[in-house]
Amino acid sequence: MTTLIEHLESFNRKERFILLNEALGEKTFRLDGGFRHALGQAAGVKVPPDAFVAMDYHLDWIQMALYLAANPSPPSPIPNSDLFKANQEDVDLLVAFDGDGTTHLILVEAKMETGWTNKQLHSKAQRLRHIFGRDGPGSDLARPHFVLTSPQESQRVNTDTWPEWMAPRGDPLWVELKRPRGLLEVTRCTGAGKVSESGLYLRVDPSPFKP
Repeated sequence: MTTLIEHLESFNRKERFILLNEALGEKTFRLDGGFRHALGQAAGVKVPPDAFVAMDYHLDWIQMALYLAANPSPPSPIPNSDLFKANQEDVDLLVAFDGDGTTHLILVEAKMETGWTNKQLHSKAQRLRHIFGRDGPGSDLARPHFVLTSPQESQRVNTDTWPEWMAPRGDPLWVELKRPRGLLEVTRCTGAGKVSESGLYLRVDPSPFKP
């Protein structure tokens, strides 16, 4: 029988992921040991070195992988019945592995330059509530975890509308995302160096994180 992770692999069609695998000469990505440990600490699970890793993974693909894992002989065609949204909503990083009698799915959302908006996270929380809810097809085959990663922990995230598993202790699970040194940004400005959207000059400044 095809496993949930095999279905997740089958839907992993992102050009960026395939290109990086080709360019780096790797069949699959492997998590750095330090990040893997931090992710496991946040989620409360041990992440194995050979965990499945994917980037920009669509929520539609997660839902269909769960459905197919729960229905080895699906009808053809499959009635949609709210399975497939046909939009671009995704998670920045998906980590999946088997353990403790289930398949763990760690959904990671990253921000490097700016913080999250509650509107954005609310929308994602409602979709994830539907996918992993009690009536979600195949939801009993997986244990989901939701982790935010950024240079600084945001103090403005409201989890009131999130399902309990997304914020099991009331606050978002968080892992530090280390910013490379020396990042720069270009800003339009006036001849005197004052920031201006219509400025005819440019400033090159250190790029700060804006939580």
